[in-house]
Amino acid sequence: MQQSLEKAKVVGYWFNEKKCQKFGVAELKAECKRRGIELVKINISSPLEDQGPFDLLLHKLTALYAQALNQDPKAVAAIKMFESYIEKHPECFVMDPLPGVHRLLLRNQTYDLLHECFMDDDKVFTPTFVELSMKDVQQNRKLIQDANVTFPVVCKPVTAGGGVEAHEMAVVFNESGILQCALPCVAQSFINHGAVLYKLFVLGPAWFVIVRPSLKNFYAGVDGCFGINKLTEQETVHFNSINVSKADSQSPLTRLDPGDMKDTLPKADPAVFNRIVTNLREALQMDLLGIDVVIDSGTGKYAIIDVNAFPSYDSVPDLMVHLVDVLVTRMDHSALERARRISEVRGCETHTTNTSFQPQEDSGVDTG
Repeated sequence: MQQSLEKAKVVGYWFNEKKCQKFGVAELKAECKRRGIELVKINISSPLEDQGPFDLLLHKLTALYAQALNQDPKAVAAIKMFESYIEKHPECFVMDPLPGVHRLLLRNQTYDLLHECFMDDDKVFTPTFVELSMKDVQQNRKLIQDANVTFPVVCKPVTAGGGVEAHEMAVVFNESGILQCALPCVAQSFINHGAVLYKLFVLGPAWFVIVRPSLKNFYAGVDGCFGINKLTEQETVHFNSINVSKADSQSPLTRLDPGDMKDTLPKADPAVFNRIVTNLREALQMDLLGIDVVIDSGTGKYAIIDVNAFPSYDSVPDLMVHLVDVLVTRMDHSALERARRISEVRGCETHTTNTSFQPQEDSGVDTG
């Protein structure tokens, strides 16, 4: 009887139209309803104060932040409204907190964070990288050398999560090839990994490994399409990372050359994946993450090549059940924290259970 009298939790959500279409909002709404949660779509053109109150805000603001960086007035206004509401309503849990989202918006910031998180890990690393902004071959050569970046490199847009353009990349074999890339960009040393990408999809303490196709091996001095050439003659390979790594990819860039097919790929270790997930959740204080990992064909080390906020979760089983589990846990934890603070003010002691950031030891997914 008491449960029926409890006020329903309200989750406000905002995704752009593309995310709404791909993510399956109707399924999320049905699962929320089944669990006694009201899911409300936020209208960014109206004041948030008039649409609440909310127990939790679920968002995918990365594209909006990218537009705001380009001084789009509507995006700037919407971001200010979100941030103002969050500041005025600390009782409302935000999934995910904006500082972590900010850190993942720019790839150079993300890679700095990865370096800090795993600098003492002998099994996990992020490939060397450098930000390039000038079409000056000599200057770029010095920057690349100083950062210990080695060719071939992958040139990526600095801004991540800003739409299709954020996934337009290029494998570049020499300094002059960088002139063919849109600048500014982040140039990251390419790691040969046998054309296998491990996508770690994180949902609070649960995580899943989805194995996807990836770029084949490339070598300095070997052209990706035309056989052996001089280093200066190698042609830049342009690609879209989503198209290359989708489940049914037919891209020729994912087909290993005959000389690489005989190589035995290192077996993925779930314990290493768990360490990656645990460290990044703690560093970013985030629940919804996509982490792209490749295993170096030569050393067997794990290279983290990208991290995204609130990814697609494509192919994750029972996605909406797991997501709503995280929503419920966070709202319950926020309620317990509010009760604890009230009790402290009254001089009372309240014993609560801390449910935040307790990662599981294993995802239960066979990565072999």
